[in-house]
Amino acid sequence: MATDTPGAARITATAVRHSEHTMPRLPQDTAELPRMPLAVRDVLGPELLATARQALATAGIGADDARTLGCVTASHRATAATAAYIAEVLDGPGPRWLAPECFLHYSPHSLTGLLCIELELDGTAVTLTGPSGGVDALGYAAAMVSSGQLRRVLVATAHWTPPAGPESTGPLPLRTAAVVLDGADGWGSVSDWHPGGGHPAVHEARDAPDAERADTSEAFAALADWHALRPDAPVELHGGGSRLLLHPGGSA
Repeated sequence: MATDTPGAARITATAVRHSEHTMPRLPQDTAELPRMPLAVRDVLGPELLATARQALATAGIGADDARTLGCVTASHRATAATAAYIAEVLDGPGPRWLAPECFLHYSPHSLTGLLCIELELDGTAVTLTGPSGGVDALGYAAAMVSSGQLRRVLVATAHWTPPAGPESTGPLPLRTAAVVLDGADGWGSVSDWHPGGGHPAVHEARDAPDAERADTSEAFAALADWHALRPDAPVELHGGGSRLLLHPGGSA
């Protein structure tokens, strides 16, 4: 079996969770607006946090050890539900009905902040967005580990399928995923990250009809499947013009 190189960013744990949730809708009674459930705060955030905790537990990382971890998250419109809610209230009932707390949960970096605060992570915190966000988050985290900047990094993402239109009221699939990368222990490694940059594939991805619905969790799910199977051959992951390599080998 092939072995990865010393100093590589090894994979120590993965976690992928699937669920379905209905996005909160603007209520008819304005009195309910300040108390309305927020998609990111009350649904997406808790789901992503549970997935991150699952990955850390699988890696055998307790609360004290987690403090030194960095955190990198990928997001492509995952928090758009709260941003859309803010816009609906401002365009409809008006700003006096908008709870200021909404603005803590509409930025993509709010997911990173949630993980760092709840898990008490003190390492570097980074958020990567766009169609290539999933591959880029894994690649960026691996680069921090292999360069010696951090020993371990929690990498996480969430994809909540946007509704087809205003008339869609049913539950929508939500996939959250997390990976723990370690510079010392683990099986398999992440390397050879090539960000899209000015590559033509990036422009093609942005112009594609489904670019706005790009799923950053696909790369995480593919990594998790590959890691579980323990194959002999490396595999290349693609996303939005970016790519990286998964190499087999290392400790079980």
